[in-house]
Amino acid sequence: MREGFNRSRHQRVASTAGDHRVIIPLYIPHEEEYYKDAFQIFSLCLKSIKRGAIAEVPITVVANGCSAVTHKKLLDLVSQGWIDELLIVTDQIGKLNSIRKGILASDESFLTITDADVLFLTDWDQAVSQVFSSFPKATAVAPVPIHKTFNQYVSNIWLDHLISNKIAFAKAKNPEALESFVKSIGWPHLNEHQKLEILTLTATDGTEAVVGCSHFCTTYRREIFQFAPQEPTPYTLGGNSEELYLDIPSTQSNGYRLSTATNHAFHLGNVFESWMQKEFEAIEDSEKKVLKWPEMRTLKKSYVSYFLKNKIFKKLMSYPYFYNTYLKKCGLNKELALKFFK
Repeated sequence: MREGFNRSRHQRVASTAGDHRVIIPLYIPHEEEYYKDAFQIFSLCLKSIKRGAIAEVPITVVANGCSAVTHKKLLDLVSQGWIDELLIVTDQIGKLNSIRKGILASDESFLTITDADVLFLTDWDQAVSQVFSSFPKATAVAPVPIHKTFNQYVSNIWLDHLISNKIAFAKAKNPEALESFVKSIGWPHLNEHQKLEILTLTATDGTEAVVGCSHFCTTYRREIFQFAPQEPTPYTLGGNSEELYLDIPSTQSNGYRLSTATNHAFHLGNVFESWMQKEFEAIEDSEKKVLKWPEMRTLKKSYVSYFLKNKIFKKLMSYPYFYNTYLKKCGLNKELALKFFK
């Protein structure tokens, strides 16, 4: 039985979509052992996103397989205004499948997909937006430069700049941040040459970016996901899911995968340390401004270009002679070129 008139009928939905949204896949099944500090670190991540951004940025959290205690805490964060959209999936569906749900529920042109253990720093969104503005071919930009990404899914950049001096090795602007990242993932340290040299690309306006980007925190052009598989991945974590759903789609239209030249976020890991709170408190909490993200070229899938740059040329670069020759062309001496190949 129905009585009365539903006043929502035939009313148009007010559009609230902006240019940029953050999506966080979250898995905290309990708060013991490996996960004992997980919610504390996630809370720092969440609050640093909004505190560090120069503009208002909506956040979608996709909780999959989290505990009832975690669900209650998440709902508290919603009521406090830290989470703009909360999707709760009671079963564990995995990281990439959670990300897919977040993408389908969003309309923004730029989507920052981040792990729940990242601390964002002051003006991080402006720094990422600037890279997109300066590099029209950019499809993925990370706010954290990492040494090891300079030869991962970037062979199109290498070929495009085969005879250009705009791609070159340079001194890392913040070698301590590079060291901090590898420690956060359990490595003991970086070799000295890995801290001293990092592959950069310079735009026509003089903006410098680092070649390559990470998985743990990257801003993507929404359009790339039309090139990703449309069915769920069978992996909860790992496998080839990140390559298929994030890496390859971002290169199939000759898209560039880049990072900001200096560090605008920290990867924290799963153990809370006092320095994390200090870094959070150092973030400037200033009045929000309007950040206009750039108008970008329309993306079109190019099978010939992709095959030439990401298959044939990449295969060529797998041979030490060609690989080391290219690195030396980019300003790396012979001794370091051999170390990079190893």
